[in-house]
Amino acid sequence: MVHEILLHDAEIPDYDHISWDNMPQSDRERFALMQAKSSAIFAKEHVPFYREHFKNITQNQINDIKSLEEFSIVLPETTKEHLTTTHPSKFLPEYEAGTALINKGTGGSTGKPVTIFYSKYDWTAMAQNIARSIKFDFRENLDDLRGRQLVGLYHGDHVTNEIYRSGLGLLGISLLGRPSTKSESSHVYDFIQDVKPNGILAPPEDRGSKQTKGITLDRMLIFDAKNSKSSAYRLNNTDNKSMQMVLWSSMPLSPQLHNYLKDHLKIPYIQGQYGSTECCPTGATCEYNPFSFHLCYGPNLVTVVHPSNERLVKDSEEGFILVTKTGGVVDGQKIVPTGTNLINFRTGDYAKLTQGTCKCGRTTPVLSNLTRKEDVQIKAEFGCQVD
Repeated sequence: MVHEILLHDAEIPDYDHISWDNMPQSDRERFALMQAKSSAIFAKEHVPFYREHFKNITQNQINDIKSLEEFSIVLPETTKEHLTTTHPSKFLPEYEAGTALINKGTGGSTGKPVTIFYSKYDWTAMAQNIARSIKFDFRENLDDLRGRQLVGLYHGDHVTNEIYRSGLGLLGISLLGRPSTKSESSHVYDFIQDVKPNGILAPPEDRGSKQTKGITLDRMLIFDAKNSKSSAYRLNNTDNKSMQMVLWSSMPLSPQLHNYLKDHLKIPYIQGQYGSTECCPTGATCEYNPFSFHLCYGPNLVTVVHPSNERLVKDSEEGFILVTKTGGVVDGQKIVPTGTNLINFRTGDYAKLTQGTCKCGRTTPVLSNLTRKEDVQIKAEFGCQVD
């Protein structure tokens, strides 16, 4: 049943299928556990770091894991410390040495930069996950979005610009990168005036009114409001019906900014996604949870572990977030990541997990009250930073 919905030719997972988001949670957890165990066994066999990390755990023990709770508690965590003190190649499958890989480094918003590699399989899985989250929210209006053009205000080579370009492309939406990594707001605004996009992808400001990822959404909207001439191409749907969409990634919007977009500018399509360079995306907002994130099952598994380290949190409890990469396909059959492997990766973020069915139709758990409890810096306080 679950397999019939989510798998197609040669047992390849379809991360683009919205059934990931509205099936019974018990079915989704069974499939997620199957993927996670497959990834853990593969990592133990083929990835140097996990061969050592799991030296006291046998393949049979992994096979015998019966629940996501067991998976999260039985297998040891991978930490940012591991990533910063171990050469990046040690997290790559040995037999994939000749495979083309995309190299991305985190910008150090936690003070501990790391290098991550994606294979083409991992990249496709992430793009499908991004596309699915947008498709689920706006499924009744997808025809209206096809052919639209957005401008990405993250730095030109920033992973958010790049992965969103791939994900939006699956929906028939194109994404233009910002004109220059060092462009001032006025130059970016001039670029927008020239290309007249139907939406923007931009990082919101953090609590210190700073942002290292690109021109912020806040700054661009203020610039638009203060500097636009009556003939200007405005960044709001009230005056400009062509302006349709605002997307962002890595941290929640402030309630004030969200309400400004929705109630004052009347932007019809608004969504944010939560993730990190190591594993993205892992969550997405919806109309009814604009400051919280529905978990994005598929190429990633997210669990929230109780501070005691002995169990997963119960409904409405808070704990620390662990992420396992489960996406990617080897030889058209194995469901495993083929770039950097991460099993039970501790992001440094804490959150409350809430179960139930949302008015948006999703049955996935929701992460709320996201806070960074480890490697704290002001610009990292809103959750995982995609750098």
